[in-house]
Amino acid sequence: MSEYEIKPYDESYIEKQVEIGMSFAERWIGYGQTQVERLKEAYSRENFDPETRLYCFKGDEMVGYIGANVVDVEDEGIKRADSRLAFVLPGHEEAFDLLYNQLLEVLKNKEVKRIETFQTVLHDNYYELAEGLGFSFHRKITEVYTGTPDAFKPFETDSEVMDYNHETDAEGVRQFLKETYENLTDERIEDYVNRIPENEVIYVRKVIRTDEKLLAFCCAINMQNPNTAQITTLLGKNSDYKKHVVSEVMSESKDKEKVVVFLNPNNPVDEEEAKDFLSMGYEKTADFNILRKEI
Repeated sequence: MSEYEIKPYDESYIEKQVEIGMSFAERWIGYGQTQVERLKEAYSRENFDPETRLYCFKGDEMVGYIGANVVDVEDEGIKRADSRLAFVLPGHEEAFDLLYNQLLEVLKNKEVKRIETFQTVLHDNYYELAEGLGFSFHRKITEVYTGTPDAFKPFETDSEVMDYNHETDAEGVRQFLKETYENLTDERIEDYVNRIPENEVIYVRKVIRTDEKLLAFCCAINMQNPNTAQITTLLGKNSDYKKHVVSEVMSESKDKEKVVVFLNPNNPVDEEEAKDFLSMGYEKTADFNILRKEI
């Protein structure tokens, strides 16, 4: 008989769930843990299914949890579940399989036919764990490029890099976003631009401008992993301006071990930027992939 017990969702478990999740987010790249209040808000919505959240206890101590979101795949007429798989504390590896197997039964009862999980080799042994459960590669989502501030190759143009000024630069960012990403709606663009000056996780915002005309914009955020930052937005008139503004961002990231950028290999804009990052000393370090399993 196992010394572990699987329990169904209860709101009182959320704080410990976040604590466990943060222990992963603080060492992983590209995983962010939603905080308690926002998680409570998400779990209070009508579309939340508490049956798809399971928690593992050893005695009175929560040692792990697993969750899934069930969606309808309309073009195939089936239900699919998306799951990160289980997060368990060190020393409680047995809980990983217990949580997954219990979730599998829940999903089968909901007539789910397929599970997909978002994984990378950067996240401990989770890619291998997923393969061990029978998941296999389906498609690539993102490529990860990593730069080390101390080993970065500086790049300059004849223009000066300055701090972002919302009054003078917001309209230029709007126009760049519209021209660069045709699929972005005006609403999403406006929401993004309005949050630039107040977004607390952004630690550096740099631009190149001349005669009040924006030539490049780049910003980077602090990740929950304290040793890592991420360049989230890079816009520019041409490759040289982009590389110059990235160079300035890197110079202000000396307190980080690495700065990462996530690029979509299916996006022509990102394909070109990948070449620029490689030319500046970045390395392609991993992919984020969707793994799939039929059940």
